[in-house]
Amino acid sequence: MPGWPGVGRADDHRLLEALRRGDSHAPSSLYEAYADRLADYASTLTPDPDAAADAVHDALVAAQACVERLKEPVRLRAWLYALTRFHCAVRSRGRTGATGPTAVLATAEESDDPSLAALVYEALAELGGNEREVLHLAVRHGLSTGEAASVLGLTSRQVSARLGRARDHLENAAAAIVLARVGRAHCPDLSALVDSGVGASWQDGPLGTALRKRLSRHIADCKICAEGRARHVSADRLLDLIPIAFPPLSLRRRVLDTSLNPEREGTRRAVVERAGFDRRGFPVVPEGRSRRTRGRARRTRATPIMLAAACVFGTAGGLALVSGQAPASHLEAVRIPPTPPRDDLGFGPSDGAQETPPETAGPEETSPEPSGTPDGGGTPSSAPTARAP
Repeated sequence: MPGWPGVGRADDHRLLEALRRGDSHAPSSLYEAYADRLADYASTLTPDPDAAADAVHDALVAAQACVERLKEPVRLRAWLYALTRFHCAVRSRGRTGATGPTAVLATAEESDDPSLAALVYEALAELGGNEREVLHLAVRHGLSTGEAASVLGLTSRQVSARLGRARDHLENAAAAIVLARVGRAHCPDLSALVDSGVGASWQDGPLGTALRKRLSRHIADCKICAEGRARHVSADRLLDLIPIAFPPLSLRRRVLDTSLNPEREGTRRAVVERAGFDRRGFPVVPEGRSRRTRGRARRTRATPIMLAAACVFGTAGGLALVSGQAPASHLEAVRIPPTPPRDDLGFGPSDGAQETPPETAGPEETSPEPSGTPDGGGTPSSAPTARAP
């Protein structure tokens, strides 16, 4: 069982109905059901524990205030994760440095298998942003493909493809150390690689990154090792090595105070006004424009440039017909301005290093790409991560 409370569809339905009728106990019930999950997810999006806690606070406050915007009641869980993701993006706006999982080796040392836990952190850091998020949402948090697609603004097909790549990468990386321990007798080639890298007497301990990657490549191409990976390695169990990032104890009081205290109306209004929502009622992350939207923007920028160039070259061509030569002063006047730099925080639907372009979505996709125009404005370890109260 997960290290956080189990919440089923019937529980979500009761929570949603309580929120919609303004039940005074609804904010407390919502917090008890989802705060641990959302705090753990937020910790993978921002390295700042205080920013993660603030994002969860804002997401839960917004959920109570904006519940009528949610068009599909069955999407409550995905909606809460999407709100958390949005407010993490807001909190990260203007930050310098990368946003991603905080691979704290001290946390790995708390695990029952420190070497393997450290390798899990390393492998997660190697994934692109969307692939890492898909892995956390679908495997660690148990969201369906359609739910993860709603959170990330992708199609179900894109989520499935990213999940497959992310799972393979994590399991191949972990299999390097697991099969080096238990599978060398079954594959002479694997044994030779281990012997040449760390010595024939090696039984346990960390592997260098270069050796680990060589072993992972071999495992991906070796039928014997692939079978061993299937028997001994599971992404679900690997993510369980990462302790849950529990929220600070003070967060519950803050959420309830902001949600219920009449004197906090200004704070509630400020939280609500930060978000714009698409036609499904999901928050729109302003920095995360889709490839389609960015393509339209590039074409829009290119249109006046091409028209200006056509006018200049057309004029120059007419002069050339009259004089027999093209005036250099006209031709040299055409300069294409540089594309302005993107302000992309890595939360958009197309972020992620080294990710392949998304597949074309068919008509059967369950989660269409969200509109860019706002209409209003596994079993993880239960060991807590230290938080500032």
